[in-house]
Amino acid sequence: MIVSGYRALADEYGDGSFDWEIALTAVAVRTKVDEDDARWIVTCLDALQVFDREGAWLRLESLLRECVTLHS
Repeated sequence: MIVSGYRALADEYGDGSFDWEIALTAVAVRTKVDEDDARWIVTCLDALQVFDREGAWLRLESLLRECVTLHS
């Protein structure tokens, strides 16, 4: 589920910015999970430090995103 959530954000936003609520919505819709599961996924991704923060905005950490893209 965590990998699916990461891929959902990478597919939807690439190297663009998004906020926490947008991330929850994207993960819920693209992975077809409920809001609680989406919140768990995004929280796990945050704990794994896959986001760069710019104030309230998040962005997928660029080196990890490039590595994941190479292996997809």
